[in-house]
This record gives sequence, C-alpha cells and structure tokens, in this order.
Amino acid sequence: MNVINKSLLFGLLGSILLLLTIVFGPSLAPYSMDELHLFKKIPQADGTVKIEPAPQAPDGTNLLGTDQNGRDVLSKILRGARITVTFAVLVALLRVVVGLPLAYLGASFPRTVGWLNEKLSLAFTTIPAVLIVFLVVIVFIFSDAISPTQILLLMSLLIALVGLFPTAYVIQGKMDSILKSPFMEGQRAIGTGRWRILRKHIMPHLSTYVMVLLVSEIAQTLWLAGQLGVMSVFLGGSILEQGGPINMRYPEEWAGSIGYSYQAFRSHPMMVLYPVFALSFAILSFHTLADGIRKHHERKWGISL
Repeated sequence: MNVINKSLLFGLLGSILLLLTIVFGPSLAPYSMDELHLFKKIPQADGTVKIEPAPQAPDGTNLLGTDQNGRDVLSKILRGARITVTFAVLVALLRVVVGLPLAYLGASFPRTVGWLNEKLSLAFTTIPAVLIVFLVVIVFIFSDAISPTQILLLMSLLIALVGLFPTAYVIQGKMDSILKSPFMEGQRAIGTGRWRILRKHIMPHLSTYVMVLLVSEIAQTLWLAGQLGVMSVFLGGSILEQGGPINMRYPEEWAGSIGYSYQAFRSHPMMVLYPVFALSFAILSFHTLADGIRKHHERKWGISL
C-alpha cells in the first residue's frame, strides 16, 4: 500500500505556485509601484464625501487595501515574489555550488582544508548570521553611489558567505562517510583517480542529499531575510531622506515590507500580515519540499539521508 507523501505534495504545489507568481505576478499585478492611492473619497449617508488617507482598507479598487504610502498591497505581494524568492534561491545556489568543492577538499585533506572548514563553520554558527549581515550591510545600504541591483547582489554574496562554511562542513561530513566506506577504499586501492571517484561514485550518492540541502537553504535564507527586514535592513538598500522616514528601494519586497510597516500593526494589522503570510508560505513550502524529498528517498531506497 502506497502512502501519500503529504510533505512532498504540499511542497511541490507550494513551490510551483511561487514559481508561477515569480513569472506571472508582475503581469497580473493591478498597479505598478509608482501608482499611489494617497487619498480615497468615500461617500457618506448625508451626501458628504469623506477623504480617507493611506493606508486604506480593502475595497473594489484595492482588493487588499493600500500601505502607508498608498501602494496597492496585492500588487506588492504579486511583484515582491520575484525579488524575495529569487534572492533566496540565488543565495542557496551560491552556498551549495561553492560549498561542494570546499567539502570535497575538506574530506580529501582533513588535517588542513577539513580543519579550516570546521573552524570557520564554528565561527559563523557561533555568531548569529543576522548580526554579521547587519553590521556589514549597514555600511553601504544607504549609499547613493551603488544601484539597488548592485546592493542586492552584494547582499546575496554576503549572506551566501555567512552560510558557506557551515554548508560546506555539513556536506564534508557526508562525503567523509562515503569516502571511508569499504567500497571507496577498494576503489582507491585499485588506483581509481580522485576525479573519477568524485564523478562516478560520490556525486551520485550525494545528489538527493544536496537537493534536500539546497531547498532547506532557500527556506533558511528567506527566514534570515525576514529577520533583516524587521531590523529595517531591506533587500536592495534604503533611501534615507533628510528629515523623512527611511524608504525601501524595492517597496514590493516581502521581507522588507514586514519591517517597514510593523509600526502600523495596531491600526492596520493586515498591512503587515499579508507579507508575513506570503513569506511564511514560501518558507513552509520549501521546508516541506525538503522534508518530502527526504522521505521519498528513504522510502524508495531504505537509506536515511
């Protein structure tokens, strides 16, 4: 009797929905980020008209209402997926792609590269990642000399670096156990080269494990982005106007929208909760997808990852 892998099913459906939102969300968004609804005219029973400033409650014009700057919240959610989720995928890919050769070198040379991976992993896990990123990013996040895209790329590289050595050390441990198996010792005894061992024997054994790790890293990066957003460290940087509030360079970005609007939570809670729901859904989708892939592998092969 086949048992439905609910984690894999939910994770796949959630990931597909996120992918569709990334691709088609900006086209489906009712408004651009430059279209502001600062005031709304509401007819009253006595024939007068009430002027309601932003943020505004949901109505036929703005299905999820507007934020404090008059931007349509639904449009922000639909457009923000492309920045927030793509950013997390890029960071996770960088960690895994660069971490794989580091892990292999660490497993092959445990006394040098392996020892270095272990110590750097310990260093980056002892200090909270959000604190490291905050202290570094705050130096250039308000700079007008750097474009929002350049700031986004710099933040991607920095956040990837913060998690690189912990990721490499985790993969190194898995590679080390494979290399110490009797089969691998036999391959080395008959003179099989390192490259062939890596290509023909290690990577096929690691493929599912690396896939699970990659998806988990995406979820972890989204969680870190959310923490940074609460600390007013926005993806793509901030605009600091003299005498005015800090504004986001990418106002549709989910994680930043949470931190940017949380002060209005008591008066307009849904303005904060909508991006919270979007970010939480993305994190949950990737977490369950990773768990579903792991369960599928264990049921198929009877081997724990």
